[in-house]
Amino acid sequence: MSRQPLQRQSRRSFLRRTFAGLTAFSAYHLLGCSARGGGPVAQLQHSGAAAETEKLSYSAVLTQEGEPGEPLVVSGRIFAPDGKTPVEGVTLYVYHTDARGLYSEDDGNGGPPKPRIKGWLRTNKEGFYEFRSIRPASYPGSRIPQHIHAKVSGAGYGERDIHEYWFDDDPHVTDSMRERHKGLGTFSPIMKPTRGRDGVTLCARDIKLERT
Repeated sequence: MSRQPLQRQSRRSFLRRTFAGLTAFSAYHLLGCSARGGGPVAQLQHSGAAAETEKLSYSAVLTQEGEPGEPLVVSGRIFAPDGKTPVEGVTLYVYHTDARGLYSEDDGNGGPPKPRIKGWLRTNKEGFYEFRSIRPASYPGSRIPQHIHAKVSGAGYGERDIHEYWFDDDPHVTDSMRERHKGLGTFSPIMKPTRGRDGVTLCARDIKLERT
Protein backbone atom coordinates (compact mmCIF):
# COMPACT_ATOMS: atom_id res chain seq x y z
CA MET A 1 0.00 0.00 0.00
CA SER A 2 1.48 3.32 -0.97
CA ARG A 3 1.23 6.23 1.32
CA GLN A 4 -1.89 8.16 0.55
CA PRO A 5 -2.04 11.96 0.94
CA LEU A 6 -3.99 13.24 3.89
CA GLN A 7 -7.47 14.25 2.87
CA ARG A 8 -9.52 17.02 4.33
CA GLN A 9 -12.82 15.80 5.61
CA SER A 10 -15.80 17.15 7.43
CA ARG A 11 -16.00 16.93 11.19
CA ARG A 12 -18.94 14.59 10.82
CA SER A 13 -17.12 12.20 8.47
CA PHE A 14 -14.02 12.36 10.67
CA LEU A 15 -16.00 11.28 13.71
CA ARG A 16 -17.90 8.65 11.75
CA ARG A 17 -14.69 7.09 10.44
CA THR A 18 -12.91 7.47 13.75
CA PHE A 19 -15.50 5.69 15.83
CA ALA A 20 -16.96 3.27 13.30
CA GLY A 21 -17.10 -0.24 14.67
CA LEU A 22 -16.29 0.59 18.28
CA THR A 23 -19.74 -0.41 19.53
CA ALA A 24 -19.72 -3.70 17.66
CA PHE A 25 -16.29 -4.60 18.98
CA SER A 26 -16.47 -3.10 22.47
CA ALA A 27 -15.63 -6.43 24.10
CA TYR A 28 -12.10 -6.24 22.78
CA HIS A 29 -9.27 -4.08 24.11
CA LEU A 30 -7.67 -3.93 20.69
CA LEU A 31 -8.94 -4.55 17.18
CA GLY A 32 -7.14 -3.61 14.00
CA CYS A 33 -6.33 -4.51 10.46
CA SER A 34 -3.17 -6.26 9.41
CA ALA A 35 -0.33 -4.30 7.89
CA ARG A 36 -1.38 -5.60 4.48
CA GLY A 37 -5.03 -4.78 4.37
CA GLY A 38 -8.00 -2.80 5.51
CA GLY A 39 -10.10 -3.11 8.58
CA PRO A 40 -11.52 -1.02 11.40
CA VAL A 41 -9.26 1.32 13.26
CA ALA A 42 -8.98 0.44 16.91
CA GLN A 43 -9.53 1.79 20.39
CA LEU A 44 -6.47 0.99 22.52
CA GLN A 45 -6.90 0.81 26.27
CA HIS A 46 -4.59 -1.89 27.64
CA SER A 47 -1.10 -2.16 29.06
CA GLY A 48 2.10 -2.00 27.05
CA ALA A 49 2.77 -5.68 27.75
CA ALA A 50 -0.63 -6.62 26.35
CA ALA A 51 -0.05 -4.42 23.32
CA GLU A 52 3.03 -6.43 22.40
CA THR A 53 1.06 -9.67 22.36
CA GLU A 54 -1.91 -8.39 20.38
CA LYS A 55 -2.27 -7.89 16.66
CA LEU A 56 -1.63 -4.22 16.08
CA SER A 57 -2.69 -2.08 13.15
CA TYR A 58 -0.83 0.73 11.44
CA SER A 59 -3.85 2.93 12.28
CA ALA A 60 -5.41 3.60 15.65
CA VAL A 61 -7.88 5.83 17.48
CA LEU A 62 -6.70 7.10 20.85
CA THR A 63 -9.85 8.83 22.14
CA GLN A 64 -13.33 7.85 23.16
CA GLU A 65 -16.30 9.26 21.29
CA GLY A 66 -17.19 12.69 22.58
CA GLU A 67 -13.69 13.52 23.85
CA PRO A 68 -13.47 17.35 24.08
CA GLY A 69 -10.86 19.00 21.92
CA GLU A 70 -9.74 19.76 18.40
CA PRO A 71 -9.79 16.61 16.19
CA LEU A 72 -6.29 15.63 15.13
CA VAL A 73 -4.80 13.17 12.64
CA VAL A 74 -1.06 12.46 12.71
CA SER A 75 0.59 10.24 10.12
CA GLY A 76 4.04 9.46 8.82
CA ARG A 77 6.53 6.74 8.00
CA ILE A 78 9.26 5.06 10.02
CA PHE A 79 12.59 4.45 8.30
CA ALA A 80 15.81 2.59 8.97
CA PRO A 81 18.85 4.63 10.08
CA ASP A 82 19.61 5.43 6.43
CA GLY A 83 16.44 7.53 6.34
CA LYS A 84 15.39 5.85 3.09
CA THR A 85 14.35 2.27 3.83
CA PRO A 86 10.85 1.92 5.33
CA VAL A 87 10.64 -0.54 8.21
CA GLU A 88 7.66 -2.84 8.68
CA GLY A 89 6.62 -4.06 12.10
CA VAL A 90 7.88 -1.19 14.25
CA THR A 91 5.69 -0.62 17.30
CA LEU A 92 4.94 3.02 18.07
CA TYR A 93 3.51 3.92 21.48
CA VAL A 94 2.09 7.43 21.86
CA TYR A 95 0.34 9.28 24.68
CA HIS A 96 -0.54 12.86 25.51
CA THR A 97 -2.61 15.23 27.64
CA ASP A 98 -6.24 16.06 27.09
CA ALA A 99 -7.76 19.43 26.20
CA ARG A 100 -7.19 20.58 29.80
CA GLY A 101 -3.50 19.73 29.74
CA LEU A 102 -3.95 16.71 32.03
CA TYR A 103 -2.95 13.10 31.45
CA SER A 104 -5.64 11.84 33.81
CA GLU A 105 -7.52 12.75 36.97
CA ASP A 106 -4.49 11.50 38.94
CA ASP A 107 -2.31 14.41 37.79
CA GLY A 108 -0.94 16.52 40.62
CA ASN A 109 -0.76 13.67 43.12
CA GLY A 110 3.02 13.37 42.96
CA GLY A 111 3.25 10.15 40.96
CA PRO A 112 4.20 9.52 37.34
CA PRO A 113 1.61 10.34 34.70
CA LYS A 114 -1.04 7.72 34.06
CA PRO A 115 -2.08 8.74 30.56
CA ARG A 116 -5.70 8.28 29.63
CA ILE A 117 -5.18 9.15 25.94
CA LYS A 118 -2.72 6.61 24.55
CA GLY A 119 -2.30 3.95 21.93
CA TRP A 120 -0.04 1.45 20.17
CA LEU A 121 0.46 1.05 16.42
CA ARG A 122 2.62 -1.14 14.21
CA THR A 123 3.94 0.05 10.85
CA ASN A 124 2.88 -1.61 7.60
CA LYS A 125 5.09 -2.67 4.68
CA GLU A 126 5.69 0.93 3.68
CA GLY A 127 6.57 1.91 7.25
CA PHE A 128 3.34 3.92 7.43
CA TYR A 129 1.46 4.78 10.62
CA GLU A 130 -1.51 6.99 11.50
CA PHE A 131 -3.29 7.87 14.70
CA ARG A 132 -6.43 9.89 15.37
CA SER A 133 -6.93 11.82 18.56
CA ILE A 134 -7.41 15.39 19.79
CA ARG A 135 -4.76 18.07 19.94
CA PRO A 136 -3.17 18.06 23.40
CA ALA A 137 -3.01 21.14 25.58
CA SER A 138 0.02 22.47 27.45
CA TYR A 139 0.30 21.69 31.14
CA PRO A 140 -1.90 24.14 33.09
CA GLY A 141 -0.06 27.37 33.87
CA SER A 142 3.11 26.34 32.03
CA ARG A 143 5.00 27.49 28.96
CA ILE A 144 5.85 23.94 27.94
CA PRO A 145 4.79 23.32 24.32
CA GLN A 146 1.86 21.12 23.47
CA HIS A 147 3.39 17.72 22.85
CA ILE A 148 2.85 14.03 22.23
CA HIS A 149 5.18 11.52 23.91
CA ALA A 150 6.37 8.54 21.86
CA LYS A 151 8.42 5.35 22.03
CA VAL A 152 9.50 2.97 19.27
CA SER A 153 10.49 -0.69 19.49
CA GLY A 154 10.55 -3.94 17.54
CA ALA A 155 11.59 -5.07 14.07
CA GLY A 156 15.10 -5.66 15.40
CA TYR A 157 15.35 -2.31 17.20
CA GLY A 158 15.43 -1.86 20.96
CA GLU A 159 12.82 0.19 22.75
CA ARG A 160 13.66 3.86 23.09
CA ASP A 161 11.98 7.19 23.61
CA ILE A 162 11.96 9.50 20.63
CA HIS A 163 11.61 13.25 20.58
CA GLU A 164 8.16 14.53 21.44
CA TYR A 165 5.83 15.65 18.67
CA TRP A 166 5.48 19.45 18.68
CA PHE A 167 3.30 21.85 16.69
CA ASP A 168 4.81 24.67 14.63
CA ASP A 169 1.97 27.08 15.40
CA ASP A 170 2.29 26.62 19.17
CA PRO A 171 3.38 29.96 20.69
CA HIS A 172 5.48 28.06 23.25
CA VAL A 173 7.71 26.62 20.50
CA THR A 174 10.54 29.13 20.42
CA ASP A 175 12.93 30.19 17.68
CA SER A 176 15.77 28.39 19.46
CA MET A 177 13.74 25.16 19.44
CA ARG A 178 13.17 25.56 15.72
CA GLU A 179 16.85 26.27 15.14
CA ARG A 180 17.87 23.02 16.87
CA HIS A 181 15.77 21.03 14.41
CA LYS A 182 16.43 23.12 11.33
CA GLY A 183 17.02 21.21 8.11
CA LEU A 184 15.42 17.94 9.23
CA GLY A 185 12.54 18.22 6.79
CA THR A 186 9.85 15.63 7.42
CA PHE A 187 11.95 14.12 10.23
CA SER A 188 11.60 17.25 12.34
CA PRO A 189 9.58 16.76 15.54
CA ILE A 190 8.02 20.17 14.90
CA MET A 191 5.03 19.38 12.72
CA LYS A 192 3.32 21.91 10.48
CA PRO A 193 -0.43 21.66 11.13
CA THR A 194 -2.92 22.03 8.31
CA ARG A 195 -6.40 22.82 9.52
CA GLY A 196 -9.33 22.45 7.19
CA ARG A 197 -12.59 24.35 7.28
CA ASP A 198 -14.04 21.30 9.02
CA GLY A 199 -11.78 21.87 12.06
CA VAL A 200 -9.72 18.69 11.67
CA THR A 201 -6.01 19.33 12.14
CA LEU A 202 -3.69 17.22 9.97
CA CYS A 203 -0.01 16.72 10.79
CA ALA A 204 2.78 14.56 9.40
CA ARG A 205 6.09 13.38 10.85
CA ASP A 206 8.55 10.76 9.69
CA ILE A 207 10.84 8.93 12.11
CA LYS A 208 14.37 7.66 11.61
CA LEU A 209 15.35 4.67 13.76
CA GLU A 210 18.67 4.35 15.55
CA ARG A 211 20.69 1.30 16.49
CA THR A 212 21.23 1.07 20.25
